Order: sequence, then structure tokens, then C-alpha cells
Amino acid sequence: MKINPKMKPDNGSDYSLEKNSSYDYNLEGIRGLAALSVASSHVLFMKNFLDPTYHPNIYFGYLQAAHSAVLLFFVLSGYFIGLTTTKEFSIQQVHNYILRRAIRILPIYFIAICFGVLAEPNEKLNIVLGNLFFGQNFDKYFSFSLHPIAGDAALWSLNYEILYYLVFILVWWLRPKILDLFLGAFLISIIGWFLPSFPQFISGYASGWIFWLSGLLLSLKVQPSSHKGAFIPVISYILLFHATNHFLTGKSILNALFFVNPVASFVNFSDLTILPICILIICEITRRYFHGFIYLRLLCFLIPIFHLCWIIFKGHILPDPKWVAASLFTILAILLVKYDIPANSLKKMTFMGRISYAFYLLHMPIAILMNKYFPWQGTVLSFWLGLLIWLVITILLSSFLELFIQPSIKYYLSTFLLLEMIDHRTMAFETTSIELEKGGKSN
Repeated sequence: MKINPKMKPDNGSDYSLEKNSSYDYNLEGIRGLAALSVASSHVLFMKNFLDPTYHPNIYFGYLQAAHSAVLLFFVLSGYFIGLTTTKEFSIQQVHNYILRRAIRILPIYFIAICFGVLAEPNEKLNIVLGNLFFGQNFDKYFSFSLHPIAGDAALWSLNYEILYYLVFILVWWLRPKILDLFLGAFLISIIGWFLPSFPQFISGYASGWIFWLSGLLLSLKVQPSSHKGAFIPVISYILLFHATNHFLTGKSILNALFFVNPVASFVNFSDLTILPICILIICEITRRYFHGFIYLRLLCFLIPIFHLCWIIFKGHILPDPKWVAASLFTILAILLVKYDIPANSLKKMTFMGRISYAFYLLHMPIAILMNKYFPWQGTVLSFWLGLLIWLVITILLSSFLELFIQPSIKYYLSTFLLLEMIDHRTMAFETTSIELEKGGKSN
């Protein structure tokens, strides 16, 4: 890895329009890996989720970093919005922004809900309707609950994403300082942890917003290096990512200090120890380096190393398989830190990244259907055969939706809206011509 010491941060406006919005195959690859990580957690970690009578060794369940992967999705989401929303705020641009997000999200989302209801057909109608309008959340809205549908609990994160997309419109319009937004979200996140009576859904949104804002800030303020073909320790970073996910150092420290929150949101203040590794991975892949980057890299190693030393000192490493796995990931990450490979190696996962949205939404209902209807169950062979069939079906269906259905919907909607725009402009032109003609006759 080479870092240009002359690289300076962008001192311009937070909303500078001079950004590189080119498609990044490597980021698409890391998004594909994150989607696979989330899916593997449900079929390998959650007991009997895929097979009702057999589950593999528990250590297979730790070959994933699902919670951190979802938080990485938040960072990537903010990053891509910052890259693609490059024009000055206007009503027309907001209309285009909402239209692009709706075309990208809604068709596959509604199809996923249909699969979720098919997987669990006894779902209550009010829950289904609430999910259709992105109201699902594991946290209570004060005294009101609206959980994700049982057939597709992965939908919970879309509730957060839609909120962030809408709040971004206000950010785009009012142009506040990003640092002020960070401080506000950080304060609410802290209050939510230390004051359990505080509405946890609000602190959950604030905690996730910190991740989303981090991606937005990277795209707006940190310019990419001109250095091409960089070599970075990708494998070491992925291992660190897994170690940080399983250690949950922030929560462990808070609990050790007797600051326990038994009703904390699914995304909460303790998750902020995961943020550094998310930023590190995106910065390295996109070659966006800033002053102090070397300390960020050091912090990403120190967090799991500190936790490893702590549990060794306490003698807690062996009783907990999760900590055994996290410790192994940490040690391997340290050993492989000098093993650099081309950052472009992640391009091999680009296809998975392209279908990651549909894959993320569909993997759970398809696994539930496999659990109910797959004819061979209860043995090692049947489990791994079912796993392979589940993976193939999910990838094929996701590919069909992402590469054929969604582009077709986008094409037809774009064509319809373009024709509508032309009709409106034609009518306006004809009206203006008639008025000018009448004005000429009256003169």
C-alpha cells in the first residue's frame, strides 16, 4: 500500500460538485461480499433456519460478519448518493432524485415482500401493509410496534435507508455543515444508550445516520488519489472486519463499565467501534486518503487486538466459540497485514455486487421455503445440498430481477416520463404560440 503524503483534504464547500462519479467495480465487489455475508449468517449461524432437523458445526456460523455488513451498506449508500447527486438543489433535481431512488428500490422491494408473504402466509395484514410503506422496525415507535414481516426480516434495514434518502433532501437543500450533523447524531446516539427510557428507534436512526454520513463525507470531502493499480492487504482487512464484528468491543466495554442497555436498538451507540474498519475498507478501495489516515488504519488493528488481550487476561477466550473465532481472525489479520494484493481483485465479485440488492432481499424467504418444502433434510449431505440449491436459486432469481426486470421497468418508466415531458412542453409551446398570435392580431 502506498499513500501519497502530499494528498490534502478538499477545503472547499461540503457540497462541491467537482466529484468523480465513475462506476467503481471494486466497491461493487465489496458490496457483493457484504450481501453474501448477511445471507450466510442466516443459513449458517441461525440454528435450523435452512434445515429444521440439522445444523452444521457452530464455527461455520462465524464465517460471516452480517451486522457489520449492514452497517457497511449504510456507509456505501451515503457514499454513492454523494457521488451521484452532483447538481445544485432544485425542485426538478429533487424530482429526478426521488424518481431514480424509487425506480431502483420499489420494484424488487415489492417482489421481495410477495416472496416473504409466500414464505409465511399467515402474516397479519397490517404488518404487510406497514412493510409495503417501509414502516418496519425492530424497535417500538413509542408504544406502537411494526416488525418486519416474518418471511423476510432482512427488510428492516430498508426502513433506515429510505429515511436517510429522504433526510438527505433536507441536507441537500439547507446545506448544513456535515460536522454539525455528525455531532447531533452522535449526541442522540449516546443519549439512547445511557438513557434506556429514551425512544430507542430515534437513537437507532441516529446511530445508523453516523455511518451513512461517513460515506457521504468521504465522497464530498476526500478526493481520490491519482495513483492507479494500488496493492492493499485486502485479506487482512476482511479478517479484521470479521473480528471486529464478532468482538463487538464497544458493547463489551460499555457493559464492563456497567453501562448496560437491555432495550438498545438493533443499531446503537456501541456499534461505533465498527465504523473505523468500514471507512478504512472504502478509503483503501477508492484510494481516498486524508491526513491522519495512518492512525485510522492503526485504530482498526488496535480495536480487536485490545479485545483479544483483554479476554486472554480474563481467561474468557476458550468458553465462547464467538471469541475463539474472532481471536483467530485477529491473529490471521496481523500475520497477513504485509500480504498485499491488487485492489482490483475485488472486481471478480462485481457480478455479485450488481445483484446484491435483490440477493439481500430474497435470500431469507427462499431459505424459509427451502426449510418447509425441500424433500431431503436431517443429514450432513442433505444440508449442504440444500445450501447449494438455495444459493443457486437465490442468485438466479436475483439476476433475473436485477438484470432483466428492473432495467425493463426503468426503461419503460423513463420512456413514459420522457414522452409526458415532451407532451407538456409541446402544449406549453402551442399555448404560447396562440397567445402570441392573438396578441399580434389585437395590435
